[in-house]
Amino acid sequence: MTLEIHEATSSDSADLTEIFLAAFSDSFNRTMFPPTPDVRAWATENLFNGKNQESEHELYLKVTDTDFDETVAFAKWVRPFHAVVDRNRHPEEVREWPISSDKGLCELFFGTMDDHHHRLMDDRPHYYLEMLGVHPSHQGRGLASKLLKWGLARADKESVEVYLSSSPDGKPLYLKNGFQSLDSFSPFPGYEQLNMIRPAQH
Repeated sequence: MTLEIHEATSSDSADLTEIFLAAFSDSFNRTMFPPTPDVRAWATENLFNGKNQESEHELYLKVTDTDFDETVAFAKWVRPFHAVVDRNRHPEEVREWPISSDKGLCELFFGTMDDHHHRLMDDRPHYYLEMLGVHPSHQGRGLASKLLKWGLARADKESVEVYLSSSPDGKPLYLKNGFQSLDSFSPFPGYEQLNMIRPAQH
């Protein structure tokens, strides 16, 4: 099996959506985003399509199993840029969620995650690992570590911090790679989302 990291494009949107839905399939994520046709269409359009890949600061990566020409993992990294934080900002505009999603849970989870990110990092330059998913059939093969280290290497070269918000399953990997816990929140019974930072390496 030969695995390679490449930059993803809008033509990969459907494949990344399937990995996203397969990788995040616990009761919390299934409540928020059941694997229905409208959720698939929404994720393809709003999470992975071309309009969301136009920012010079955002980069989608994919891991391809070249033996089968199959995409098996993905990540979204946001590069450092200077953005002044409005401490009196109003809550994010209401997003358009898919019909079969739990809209209240979506607003709670993503709104809280955004608020914590702004509060904890302020306007300090940092790399942000916004998403990382590995298809269950390829988990345990080091793909998450491969995608993580892609960004860590660049952060170390620039001597900046790295921030992420981890699912319970991701916590061991991030602790192993030098991340420290900042705080957490629980949007769903039995589920804890952990905000983590990796200090700048000088």
